Amino acid sequence: MKKRTAKIACLALTAVISAGMLAGCKGKDKEAAGDASKNGPVTIDYMAYQMLGQPDSNSPVVKKVEEKFNTKFNFWFVNGNNLDEVLNVKFAAGEMPDVMRIQNKANLGKYKDQGILAPLSKEDMKKYMPNYVKFIDEKYPNAWKEVSYDGKLYAIPTTTYDSNYPTVITWNKQWLDNVGITKIPETLKEYEEAFYKFRNNDPDKNGKKDTYGLSDTIMPTIMGAFDYPGIYNIAQAIKKNDLASALPIFVTPDDKVVIGSIMPGNKEALATLQKWYKDGIIDPEFITGENTGGYWADSQAFFNGKVGVTGLSMFYHWRNELDPKNPNDKGGQVWQNFKKVKPDGQVVFGKPAVGPSGKSGSPAWSLTSQPTAITVKAAKDPKKIETIYKMIEALHTDKAYFNLTKFGIEGTDWETVNGAPATKHPEWKSSDGEKQGIGDVFNLGTMPDEFKRSTNPFQYEFGDKYFKYNGYRNAFIAPGAAFQKYSNNLAKIVTDGYLKIITGEKSVDYFDEMVAKFKSNGGDEVLKELNDTYLTMIGKK
Repeated sequence: MKKRTAKIACLALTAVISAGMLAGCKGKDKEAAGDASKNGPVTIDYMAYQMLGQPDSNSPVVKKVEEKFNTKFNFWFVNGNNLDEVLNVKFAAGEMPDVMRIQNKANLGKYKDQGILAPLSKEDMKKYMPNYVKFIDEKYPNAWKEVSYDGKLYAIPTTTYDSNYPTVITWNKQWLDNVGITKIPETLKEYEEAFYKFRNNDPDKNGKKDTYGLSDTIMPTIMGAFDYPGIYNIAQAIKKNDLASALPIFVTPDDKVVIGSIMPGNKEALATLQKWYKDGIIDPEFITGENTGGYWADSQAFFNGKVGVTGLSMFYHWRNELDPKNPNDKGGQVWQNFKKVKPDGQVVFGKPAVGPSGKSGSPAWSLTSQPTAITVKAAKDPKKIETIYKMIEALHTDKAYFNLTKFGIEGTDWETVNGAPATKHPEWKSSDGEKQGIGDVFNLGTMPDEFKRSTNPFQYEFGDKYFKYNGYRNAFIAPGAAFQKYSNNLAKIVTDGYLKIITGEKSVDYFDEMVAKFKSNGGDEVLKELNDTYLTMIGKK
């Protein structure tokens, strides 16, 4: 889910190569020169990577990729701190790469309107990368919508396999045992029973009433038992006025865009949370958040025995089963950090609470990543587009090529350990790998699911075992003028209203007043704009 992550979003720009097909020998006629241009390497100005480090054009990996596709790369690189500013200047001057990673998805529409991006033919995609198109069509069909405007494709969609697993529900097993609960809670009623016992039945057996049922990270899951969650991340929404957290956007099955914050089911969810808060079940410090420092995915409130359940992290963070083939395996990072605080601690994994009408789900990260776009400059040379498509196709059909681009030269940069690739450069940062053309440089944002699983098969088997349940995912819709104008104030209206209702400062009926205030302060305009934009994206308007 980044985010609630402390992902390092290093924005660095990739350089573009000077064009230049091999010219014919001096003195040859035009036909001979044309043949030389046709058969020589195609030069691609390349910016389709994260730009954490500028690739060395002479590195063995770069040379092998160039040889495979009869290509020369000119890598653009820009410091990530001012990526947008530098690009705006270059674009205004008529400079652009041939292919680029759109690191901020909201810029896709802007670059399209500026005439930077070329519309792409899906028929050409099917011709040169049929397996990738089939992969998206069958497994991530909605990804096409996020790169479409007016029914035309303006980028190649990319995916994030890990996001198939929603955020995890982690219970303190010893607390459940100590209060006599033998079945992991599944329904809202069972959740409530556990929460009250965690507060009132001394689950840590210290003789004090100093424990609570839940804090902030489980609240979105409780809301998900009633409707689309009204707030995605309580602490982030309140402390930072984070728009993605305070104004979660969803698309219904009938292509209607809604904002979870004002969905009617959340009134009932808030009534439940208000009752729990009044009864002392919710940690009164939930506003500050469970994570109070250190690794972003850690819950100090859970680690230190203040609450009995947490919903902050992903499956790989909490992996507590060790790979028997890997003697060095210590489990997920959060599991390791938890054991440092509670050496004898035990956890069990549950599912999101099922509400009165059968709804259920925890927050889930987007299934799509930063799209890869081709510029109008590259579109003038069909050979460049063909080469880019073939590079993507090779990632999905050629495991040896995938390993080359992902891990480097076998024997030099990586080796197979316990059936999975293992780096021989554990001291490297991501930027070090990119300088060698390794990691993110040549995957153009794409990675086949089966190849991704092969990088750590035991970990994904663990994910399959416990975390294949419904997730509520924020939809991506490019923000328009109304959203930019009103969203900050709308987020404040929501967070203020939710906080006051949960803590009992306002009655549950205040929800209706809050919704009316939301709509009259630009909310109606924002919803109309979002729906219009979405219908335009998918070619229905």
